[in-house]
Amino acid sequence: MKEKELVLEINDKEYKVVINDFTAQNAVVTVNDNQYNVNLKSLGLEQAPLLKPVAPKPESDKIHTKPSSKSPVHRPKSLDDGKSVIAPLPGLISKTHIREGDVITPGQCVMILEAMKMENEVNATSGGLVLDIRFKEGDSVNQGDVLILLKPVEE
Repeated sequence: MKEKELVLEINDKEYKVVINDFTAQNAVVTVNDNQYNVNLKSLGLEQAPLLKPVAPKPESDKIHTKPSSKSPVHRPKSLDDGKSVIAPLPGLISKTHIREGDVITPGQCVMILEAMKMENEVNATSGGLVLDIRFKEGDSVNQGDVLILLKPVEE
């Protein structure tokens, strides 16, 4: 077993504990630079399935002195505005089936998006004239990115 170092607080006093060796019968531990051989009578493993995990205290209980460095999550307001085709998930554009100037129909496969080594069809949710293809083959996209701008066509 690789040594494991712990810091324990017992009765408001801090102890540096190093577990040097550990078996089912005994352990060799060092507490504040004093080594002890400990005989283990019971590890309490028969009760382990009965134990319930205790959740850590929420972050709101802690005082924050630094602002969070996390960037805000991109959440598109609308996924179907009828004037665009939106990326349904993050991935890599592996194939584009249309060109600018094409007229597409609802449900038509317009691109193949590779995500987690799976090829996913990106289908148009509405029809129209393709005004602009915002990404080319090989580009990475995020969920909610506008892939294609459409101009609705009157029938």
